[in-house]
Amino acid sequence: MPCRDELSCLLEDAVLSKAKHVSLARLLPHITIASFEPGYCLYKYGQPVQHMYIILEGSVQLVSPGGKQILLDRKKRFGEEGGTDFENYMSDAVVASRLTAMVIPKEKLSVLLADNANLKTDFYLSVVNTFGGEELSSSTLKAKEIKQKAPGMSEIIGWLCIITLSPLALFLGYRAGLDMNAYVFIGIFTATVIMWSFRLVDEYVPGIFALLATLCIGIAPPKVILSGFISDGFFMAMSVLGLGAVIVASGLSYRVLLVMLRLLPKNQFGMNAGLVLMGTFLTPILPTSNGRIALLSPLLTDMVETTHLKLKGKAATKLAISTFAGTTLFSGTFLTSKSVNFALFGMMPHQVQDQFQWLSWLVAAAATSAVMFILYYIALTVFYRNDEPTRISAEQIEQQFTLLGKLKVREWAALSGVIIFIVGILTYSLHKIQPPWLGLAILYWLLLYGFLHKQEFKELIDWPFLFYLASIVGIIATLGNVGLDKLLAKQLMPVGEYMRTNFELFILILSAIIFIVRLAIPINATIVLLAAIFIPLSEVSGINAWVIAFIILVLGEMWVFPYQCSYYLQFQEATEKYGIYDEKSFLKFNMLLNFFKIAAIYASIPYWKMLSIL
Repeated sequence: MPCRDELSCLLEDAVLSKAKHVSLARLLPHITIASFEPGYCLYKYGQPVQHMYIILEGSVQLVSPGGKQILLDRKKRFGEEGGTDFENYMSDAVVASRLTAMVIPKEKLSVLLADNANLKTDFYLSVVNTFGGEELSSSTLKAKEIKQKAPGMSEIIGWLCIITLSPLALFLGYRAGLDMNAYVFIGIFTATVIMWSFRLVDEYVPGIFALLATLCIGIAPPKVILSGFISDGFFMAMSVLGLGAVIVASGLSYRVLLVMLRLLPKNQFGMNAGLVLMGTFLTPILPTSNGRIALLSPLLTDMVETTHLKLKGKAATKLAISTFAGTTLFSGTFLTSKSVNFALFGMMPHQVQDQFQWLSWLVAAAATSAVMFILYYIALTVFYRNDEPTRISAEQIEQQFTLLGKLKVREWAALSGVIIFIVGILTYSLHKIQPPWLGLAILYWLLLYGFLHKQEFKELIDWPFLFYLASIVGIIATLGNVGLDKLLAKQLMPVGEYMRTNFELFILILSAIIFIVRLAIPINATIVLLAAIFIPLSEVSGINAWVIAFIILVLGEMWVFPYQCSYYLQFQEATEKYGIYDEKSFLKFNMLLNFFKIAAIYASIPYWKMLSIL
């Protein structure tokens, strides 16, 4: 790890000194100091580029294929091919006198260049100046081959299912005597769900297909089909993603991470606890899982980078699960954690609404939440036990703080945006400004004053995810427009009888219904649809409406396949390019969490009876 003198050497480098200090702070944990004896060959001409070096003491001799020799000494840089698109070294590098150098891995240098695109030109100029007059071999700049991926068996099966099952669903709808718009929509919807289930294309593509098909055929009015693009959720997600982009680009997220690492134990327990606590803290304040994911995902990626955890290893996957669980596990625990919670709250009788305000809601949900968390923590500890060191020290953290310096203007802007957003949500009863419009106002302010640049607005906001989100809303609106929601409700009415006669069996049946419905219908739509059916039935059955609403909220969050959960797709997109966690392991653990939620509901029954709400 570099010391302070070596840190100043990094800052004095002609090229690296032009980088954003937050980018250098991210790079710092990956720089190592190494010593080499005279005569040692660091690399040979034509070898794949692996590292760039900055000399601290000693000297090195570069020898090109044309015989050109260059002697480099203190504070000089070599191996800068790592900062370009050259795949191979353009010379030999032999130690002339005992060498001590800073060693920077190429893959980490690539991350620096991604945040500081102008540096690549400087590295090219440095290479040209060093090897001016040399004829470059074609093997030096090797074009990367783009291989066309052959379709796998899963994809073939998926497309065959679309070809056979979609027309079959349309035909069965016709035979059932449904309206033409209804059975044609069933055929389109079946094809859309199959594309999602088999992941045949990117997640936002099936949604666009469904919107396009329904628009062309005229199944519903355009204002219904395209309603997702003018929905509160769309503008809320766009606003929070824009705020998250400023938080990341300004370096505020990395500063917050360093504060966490400074205060918490510098081990895996401290890091996991920190991410869970931050997610839980944001849950009752920020009423959207997507927004919480947008704010915490950068912390996860920075934490894994800073602590040198093995990518896709148990420790990194454990951190990813902690981040995701912290932002989503307690969505039903707080009245203010999701907008759909308010929707169900409004469906309850007035006397039940008076009974379950914010604090009383939390008290009634406490047992379920506690059981879920205990089971989650035990499973996380057992399945992801490992001894991987975090390789981070207090000295390194202080050096990174030194690089970051004082809070910059953009950091103050990002911090102000977060504070205004949180305070605005908490004081909604006073100003009556809906959170989506509050978020949009903050985004406008960031754009107006240049805190979020045009290029960042295009590249850092996840527009494919927003299209996916809007298409989901439009599909569900169309489903209601053609009357399929009423048909589903009619089929489920007999289940309400078990609510009165055998409540434990009712929970099991409801879990199965939710699991099946969730295969095709998104989380919020499933929750609202089932609540509209079972909350009225709870009054007839003598069951407190809050209990039914809460159970639907908790179980409605269950999912198995990525396409079923929009905020997981967002989390996946935010971390995918870093390759942080093992997705198969993550999804298996999530499957386990589904059973934990059901178990927590059953475990809460005695508690609810004690509170006289069941």
